[in-house]
Amino acid sequence: MYLQALKEPIIYADKTNKEIYRFTWLRTFHNPIAIRIEKDGSNYKLYWSVCDGKGGYDPGKLVVAKSRNLNKQNWDNFLKKVSIAGFWTMRTDKDFFATDGSQWILEGKVNTKYNVVEGWSPSASTGFYKCCDYLITLIDLKIKPDDKY
Repeated sequence: MYLQALKEPIIYADKTNKEIYRFTWLRTFHNPIAIRIEKDGSNYKLYWSVCDGKGGYDPGKLVVAKSRNLNKQNWDNFLKKVSIAGFWTMRTDKDFFATDGSQWILEGKVNTKYNVVEGWSPSASTGFYKCCDYLITLIDLKIKPDDKY
């Protein structure tokens, strides 16, 4: 429902040679956000979209859909964080449940390999948080520190 509202593609079904990662951020009382970073050959691109609803409720309508080119250093910095976090061997903890907070979902697709990791209001000290937070720093949305939960 959220990815459809955010006009995001289904990454695991992608048949191209692109390397793709996407962070979907669903904060209970804030707008849903998706940030996608892609490498296509020697081209690097960042996409982000925002809906006007709430992450814990209805996604609402798409109000922001932007993109920009990145440089290789941006891409390499992100991949370093992915590696340090151990993203490709991480699994989602299926036993979490909370009513307030935020759902952090990081997906990755390289060739035919796909992984998705989901966390609930992760600690800022974790590699998972740092991967997602790096993507937040690359977009033009101003997120207050207290709103990063």
